[in-house]
Amino acid sequence: MNSIEKLTEYFSKFPGIGPRQAKRFVYFLLTRNNGFLNEFTGLIKQLKQDIKICRSCFRFYPASAAGGQYSADNSELCAICSNPNRDNDILMVVGKDADLENIERIGNYNGLYFVLGVYIPILEKTPEQFIRIEKFLTLIQKKAAGGELKEIILALSLNPEGENTIEYLLEKLKPLAEKYSIKISTLGRGLSTGTELEYSDSETFKNAFKNRN
Repeated sequence: MNSIEKLTEYFSKFPGIGPRQAKRFVYFLLTRNNGFLNEFTGLIKQLKQDIKICRSCFRFYPASAAGGQYSADNSELCAICSNPNRDNDILMVVGKDADLENIERIGNYNGLYFVLGVYIPILEKTPEQFIRIEKFLTLIQKKAAGGELKEIILALSLNPEGENTIEYLLEKLKPLAEKYSIKISTLGRGLSTGTELEYSDSETFKNAFKNRN
C-alpha cells in the first residue's frame, strides 16, 4: 500500500468522509508546498499536547485556557465549568463537543454541560462501552447530593442513535431523579426527526429548548 492509499484510508475514518472525498484530501495535500505540509503535520502532532479534557463536563478545551478567565486555580476545568456565573442547577447532556459549541454559539443557555462522547448504536448490547455513563452518573450523584441539581436536559440529536441513547439514559437516571426530585427533560419538537444537533440553526434550537418537556 503506497502513501496515497494509506492516507486515503486514514481520512476515510473521519466522520462523514467517504473514500472519494478522502482521496480528494490526499490529492489536495499533494498540491501544497512543504511549508503548508510541515505546519499541518506539526499541528496534528501537537494536538494532544495543547488540548485537555475537562474533568467535569468532559469537553475538549485548549490547555492554555485552563480555568478560563474565571478560575486560574482550576486548571482541570474548562472555562464554562469554572465560570461562577453559570447556573449550577441545570445540566445539559450532549452527544459531541460540536453540539456543545453550537449551543454556546446560539447563546440562550447558561447552565452546565456533560459530553457523552458518542451516541449508542441501535441494538448495541454493551452501551456502557460507548458513552461515559459511569462518570455521568457519578457526577449526577455528587451534584444532586449537594443540592446543586434541579434539572437535566437530554439535548441529543433526533436520529435513531440519538433517540436510542435518550431511552438508555432515561432508564439509568430514573432512580436518581426519583430520589433527589430532579426534573428530566428532552428538547421540544422544534427539531425535526433526523436532525443533527450540531447543524441546527439558532431559531430551531431556541424553540426546542423553550418547549422542552
